[in-house]
Amino acid sequence: MDKKKIFIIISIFWIVIIGGFIAFKEFTLQTGDEILLKTRPVDPRDLFRGDYVILRYDISTINTDTLSYQGSDFKEGDKIYISLSVDNNNIGSLVNISKNKPSKGIFIRGTIKNVYNNKLNVEYGIESYFVPEGKGKEIERNLGKIYAKITIDNFGNAVIKSLVLDGKTLI
Repeated sequence: MDKKKIFIIISIFWIVIIGGFIAFKEFTLQTGDEILLKTRPVDPRDLFRGDYVILRYDISTINTDTLSYQGSDFKEGDKIYISLSVDNNNIGSLVNISKNKPSKGIFIRGTIKNVYNNKLNVEYGIESYFVPEGKGKEIERNLGKIYAKITIDNFGNAVIKSLVLDGKTLI
């Protein structure tokens, strides 16, 4: 095979890989349910990456004392499904947790980062969000009052659409 054919094959391979990532996120955005999740304050600046926010949510730390599964049922790296209820303001909150994908309702899939007693720290893949230069400080001042507008597909995958403060889209 000559160098031109190898170059074309490698180029097509990378286009398919990158296109697959984009298509996966776009599928979630187009087919998923849109809800709001309340954020918790975390420092949003990074000298190397510019302005972005590191987001934590009310559902990032889960106390399992009153839930069907306990913290001892999980270990670091386990997949977890969080069933959510959505109120009249479209704000999602934790209902229950499961090791298996729920058959109905809105749920988000996460990964256990650590377990301490009956508390689980969970990541959902929506913990960082890049913002326009100069917006990081404004968001930092309002974290805890900001909601992340996310879309969750039928598989529990989530994508951040925007950040919302007092009903107004910030970004």
